[in-house]
Amino acid sequence: MFILAQILGGIALIILVISFQKNKKNALLRYQVFSSIFFALQYLCLNALNGCLMNVMTAIRDYLFSRFKNQVPMIYLIIIILIMIILSILSFNGIISLLPAIAVIIYSIAIWYGDLRVIRIVEVISCLLFIIYNIKVLAIVGLVSTIIELLSALVAIYRFDIRKVKHRL
Repeated sequence: MFILAQILGGIALIILVISFQKNKKNALLRYQVFSSIFFALQYLCLNALNGCLMNVMTAIRDYLFSRFKNQVPMIYLIIIILIMIILSILSFNGIISLLPAIAVIIYSIAIWYGDLRVIRIVEVISCLLFIIYNIKVLAIVGLVSTIIELLSALVAIYRFDIRKVKHRL
């Protein structure tokens, strides 16, 4: 199961890196649905229940949020966050097990807010939380994936946020 988990994490990584190079929210979300499913399967293979459940909720959230052309009604965000909190409590296995929940909750708020610049910045914070979790649950490819995801988000921040500002000056 350990090797299968690493393979699934690698597939998730490829899809996720592609997602951050999209400059439209719905395109980013569609790619992330599939990435989250593969990450959930990776954590399931590692018996890391909280990581698995949070990625299942992330896939559901991303699918739901991608269905709206305009602002997602706040009630959907509240329901998703409440379910994430309940699942985190039910799968609690020490303080470190809460890191995926914190990461996906703040990222859910950023996605709901809808500003791609904010989404990219929050992704960096979420990655840092998942790096700690991946070390704890021995998600080796997940750890590498999260580091690459972090770098990809930083590249996207440079491409779409920093460089754009430099060109305006």
